[in-house]
Amino acid sequence: MRRGSVPKDGNFRFNMAELQALLPAGTLDRDVKPVYEELPQWEETVMGARTRYEQIIKTLADRYPSENLLLVTHGEGVGVSVSAFLEDVTVDKVDYCAYSHLRRPVFHKNKSFTAGQFEVLSDNGRTGIGYYSSIHMGNGAVDEAT
Repeated sequence: MRRGSVPKDGNFRFNMAELQALLPAGTLDRDVKPVYEELPQWEETVMGARTRYEQIIKTLADRYPSENLLLVTHGEGVGVSVSAFLEDVTVDKVDYCAYSHLRRPVFHKNKSFTAGQFEVLSDNGRTGIGYYSSIHMGNGAVDEAT
């Protein structure tokens, strides 16, 4: 976000009711509970945003364990959808309209469920996300085999 567009006090004061009223009737499901009740405070750190993106992915997947979800977000969130679920990986490129594909096993028993770990199905570079292994080899080199 450009600094010039940030209010001097850092409070954006979005009126959610006014913004929701701009949407066509039937667009908004008012029964869905938001993951976060408030917007993050300005100036959120990069690591804070990444943690928030990862938590949102996990929370929504847990809320809707039997559903396929399409999450639309900024490039940072798309990068996190890979880096949070591939061990020792650093995302170094997220193209415009990049996407990732994740899946996880979900086991239902009675009226509850247990979920496994997310698996990243997107191949490096094929969906607009570039990443490399951040594991350092014994000789000081970085393994970039991914």
